[in-house]
Amino acid sequence: MNFEPTAEQSAAREMARTFASREIKPYWRAREAEARFHRDLIEKMAAAGMFGCLFPEDFGGNGLGFVAQVLIMEEMMRASIESGMPFNQQGVNVPMAIYRWGTDEQKRRYVPGLVSARYIGAFGLTEPGGGSDSAGMKTRAVRHGDRYVVNGAKLWITYGSVADVILLFAKTDPARGHDGISAFLVETRDLKGFSSKAIAADIGTQCVPTAELFFHDVEIPADSLLGGVEGQGFKAAMSTLHYGRVCVPARAIGIAQASLDLAIDYAKERTAFGKRIGEFQAIQHTIADMLAKTEAMRWLVYRAAARADQGLPFGREASIAKYYAGEAVIDITEKCLEIFGGFGFARELPVFRYFTCARLMRTGEGSANIQKNLLGMDALGWKMIDRHAN
Repeated sequence: MNFEPTAEQSAAREMARTFASREIKPYWRAREAEARFHRDLIEKMAAAGMFGCLFPEDFGGNGLGFVAQVLIMEEMMRASIESGMPFNQQGVNVPMAIYRWGTDEQKRRYVPGLVSARYIGAFGLTEPGGGSDSAGMKTRAVRHGDRYVVNGAKLWITYGSVADVILLFAKTDPARGHDGISAFLVETRDLKGFSSKAIAADIGTQCVPTAELFFHDVEIPADSLLGGVEGQGFKAAMSTLHYGRVCVPARAIGIAQASLDLAIDYAKERTAFGKRIGEFQAIQHTIADMLAKTEAMRWLVYRAAARADQGLPFGREASIAKYYAGEAVIDITEKCLEIFGGFGFARELPVFRYFTCARLMRTGEGSANIQKNLLGMDALGWKMIDRHAN
């Protein structure tokens, strides 16, 4: 097997590194001090082509593939948490669900709009009553003529308070369980009955808003129904989450590599007991462990993305990568914090920010326990992870 990136994939990674050195690294402290959403940054990333790897040119993309997308995400998260977070909304989960499950008109309208950041997207699945139990959602969409009336709430929705379009999942036929869930494309501007409330959460950055969404007798056009067909929402969500379960560990690689870089540089500079701390065997062993886990994460993620590019089922590989990376990145960032000691908590350094964000990598797009459930049942042959592939 060839694990070396192609020339195009390497160019995509180099583009991201150059962008990060020019647009992210000199300004991340100032951006964090402002503690607000920077739409202009997402627009600049879009203009650089960062969100178009999974889509052909006639949908606003560049067709570079999922491995290239992973490499870009890795580099952007390595530069800052803020620049590593928007990919699911702009380049993967939201536009991919539309591209694979939407009508031609929906694809033409929203995929280029998200890839170009003309629209800021959000994935409206999780609810106050549960995240992992998607089938237990309470949000309802009832059809009345040429409209649907939506009532319910969503929770922990990244970019929910600033999104222009929300891929919303709601039950249209509760009696059918999973098969009664449908998906809708909801444009939020001047939408009567819709509101959002920001959640004061610390994910290592204050520049990525997370929100609770409220729908009270919200009327949306019937052609907002994804694909024009009721009942395919659960399959659309689950198959799309395979992509998200590659995105999350790709970001985890960026966090791990940034933490490793910081630890190595600090171990070369910091002195104690008359020598650089990197000369102590305990520090060398800690760095070696961080390095090995970062590389293991990297190749698990690359394998899953490569299978997707080859048109092969990759849900199982995505869950393996998601589970392992979620555990490993917590250990790596904790070791980095230990090497820095008290300095690891200083706000002018990103060490503690990455340590905090690492916990999110374990939870987002399916918790560690959910991944173990999925993998265990798949291994036993009782419920295959890739059964929802379109």
